Amino acid sequence: MNLEEVRNTFERQAFNYDRLIPKLIPYYREQHTLLLELIPFDKGDRFKALDLGCGTGILSHLILQNFPQATVVSFDLAENMLAVCQKNLLAYEERSLLKLGNFATDDLGSGYDLVISGLAIHHLDNDAKQNLFKRLFSAMNSGGLLLIRDVVTGATTKLTKQYEQLWRDYIKSNGEDDRHWFQKYLEEDIPSSVEDQIQWLKKAGFTEVGCHWRYFNFAIFGGMKG
Repeated sequence: MNLEEVRNTFERQAFNYDRLIPKLIPYYREQHTLLLELIPFDKGDRFKALDLGCGTGILSHLILQNFPQATVVSFDLAENMLAVCQKNLLAYEERSLLKLGNFATDDLGSGYDLVISGLAIHHLDNDAKQNLFKRLFSAMNSGGLLLIRDVVTGATTKLTKQYEQLWRDYIKSNGEDDRHWFQKYLEEDIPSSVEDQIQWLKKAGFTEVGCHWRYFNFAIFGGMKG
């Protein structure tokens, strides 16, 4: 699966994404609360954030709404996603910047105090993930925080299969076709284990690296630039 095909998928899904995603991702909205709690800034602090693979801008909106002095760069591969993101962030347009590009290869910018990524990095293979982590480390200020919310595998093949079946049960319970969505997952996603990614983050230079939350094949993890 190449990123051009991923981009085409999200171009098609953009205008229905926010309605659909809670039916596919367990505890999707609850994860937002946790991500917000993990951001180590006071309400009035000035800081610069990067929302990597921003989609429709839910995490960008979360930051801009709760931190009135923050600025956010919202970065995505799909034009339609950015169009929805722009609409959703209209009230904060003076503090937001939209950037179209492939975060695996394109310039990410620099000077970030916070990098947050939701359900995006799993489209990269293992080598590309490791390269991205190194580039994110370089793009961040000392003391900056990286938070990743993503699709992951289990620590073993048996656990991965168990998590995937439980995930399919969740999708089916919401009236969605689990066979369809699981096939899309097999075609488009390249998830890695939390355990491997924690080691890659450490190797890239991050400290205070850990997994903050996990539910089957979804996790929130990250680290700091010391």
